[in-house]
Amino acid sequence: MIDSLPSGRGCRRDVDKLYTSTVAKRGYNRDTIRGGASEWDASRPFSNYLKLLGRLLVHPIRFFELLPKIPDPRAPGLFLVFSSLLAALAWFFTGGLYPALAALFLPLPLSPILAGAYHLIAWGGRYGYAVTWRALAYPFGYLLPLTAVPGLRWFAGVYAGAVLLAVGLAVVKEISFGRAFLSCLVVTGLLLFAVYPALPG
Repeated sequence: MIDSLPSGRGCRRDVDKLYTSTVAKRGYNRDTIRGGASEWDASRPFSNYLKLLGRLLVHPIRFFELLPKIPDPRAPGLFLVFSSLLAALAWFFTGGLYPALAALFLPLPLSPILAGAYHLIAWGGRYGYAVTWRALAYPFGYLLPLTAVPGLRWFAGVYAGAVLLAVGLAVVKEISFGRAFLSCLVVTGLLLFAVYPALPG
């Protein structure tokens, strides 16, 4: 009976086989497998949306620590699409049809441009542009529905762009928080100044 039990090395090989057959298909490796907790699950969109929102607001450092550092765009991209739907619904009731259409179709193609600006300010940090985009996607997605609320949109924009994203860049890109915060504050301020004339309230 005892001889039939696998050795420690054999157990490790079995675990590796389990990893490669089930987990690798989802795009993770052994260094990023823990990060699934900070990914949006499209099979449970509303409950997972609220769960991730709570984690991002209450424990932002932990959220970005668990964010997979991989270039896979699927989960953040679908999350932005879902957030755009919520934003379009909010804008339809507060601003009408055309702002709702803009909120529906612009965020996803706009996100790589925004990520490019934030990637430049984190130049020299760890990981590449794709991971910077992943770090931006979640704060940006949660900001989208709030842009339909006059007054609140500016506070939410500063908090998402200068605080949450600064934490994200500091954790993900492994740069100092001071550098990340000051840089994000400048970029976010310029972006809000640019869109101010187009948004009422």
